[in-house]
Amino acid sequence: MRQVLILILTILSNMRQALMLILTKLGRFKRALTLVFIVAVCLVGFMAVRGVMPFMPVFGNSMEPELHAGNLILIEEKAAADVKVGDIIVYNVPSAIQDYYNYPPVVAHRVIEVRDTEFGIAWRTKGDNTGEDPFTVRTNDLRGTVSDQIPFLGFPFLFLQSQQGLIFVMIALSLLALYLYANDLGRGGQKVHRGIFAPVIEESQRGSEVLAQKIGTTEKGMDHTQQALNSFATAIAEYAEHLKSHTSAIQSLSEASQELRKGATEQNKVLEHIVEALEQRRPLREEVTPTAEPAVPEAEKVKFPPGCVRSRQQPIARREIFRAG
Repeated sequence: MRQVLILILTILSNMRQALMLILTKLGRFKRALTLVFIVAVCLVGFMAVRGVMPFMPVFGNSMEPELHAGNLILIEEKAAADVKVGDIIVYNVPSAIQDYYNYPPVVAHRVIEVRDTEFGIAWRTKGDNTGEDPFTVRTNDLRGTVSDQIPFLGFPFLFLQSQQGLIFVMIALSLLALYLYANDLGRGGQKVHRGIFAPVIEESQRGSEVLAQKIGTTEKGMDHTQQALNSFATAIAEYAEHLKSHTSAIQSLSEASQELRKGATEQNKVLEHIVEALEQRRPLREEVTPTAEPAVPEAEKVKFPPGCVRSRQQPIARREIFRAG
């Protein structure tokens, strides 16, 4: 059962591919048919202007009011012997007469005279709105007679006759071909591009891959560098905190030293006051010392017996001396 399903799916896939191929070919055929049709229309219009087709536009007003400029006249073939006076015939103008008299390639004028010449039947013609033509129309130049006319349908053919019309038609056909075959041209251009620039593209791809690898390696190195920078920033922050603690201790020591300096200064001041006070008392001692009674030499001192009145007076004298100091 499984093999049957696989076989059915394979058949359906092949049918789908075949259908896509047919549709693609039909699409190409339709595009080609459209382009050929438009080109054919342009060619028909160009040949109609030249008088090759069984219809042609009216160029000027030489046949007004019978034929108006811009109308499309229908040409009916007629034998030369059947052409009579009063018929409007369409004939080709020889190139020499075109250059000399400035005539268009094909003219539709009315027959005013039928002539029998040694070369066959010939006609004299003129326009209803102009004078007689300065040449005779030969039998081999006859295109036919005017059977009917369609108003205003000749203007597009007249436009094709002009130089601007030809340029417009060529540009339009080129753009139409590009539009119809844009996809095919794109695929063909891609194939040509791949065929010509394949080595360059491969080299560019290899260079891109190498560049991508280098970029990846650089990004990894940048990541490692970023991690190292983050670690360094963390260490700097910790060291800054450590410095802050040391800075606070140093500030405390500085403040203590300043306090000690102030205390030492105050102590020095107190010591200076003490020294000054001592120095102020020393002169007083020097002044009192000369007025004291001369000391009695020990050799001259008389020893009195114990209990003598004089032996008790001696300490009193000593006390007086110390009192004076």
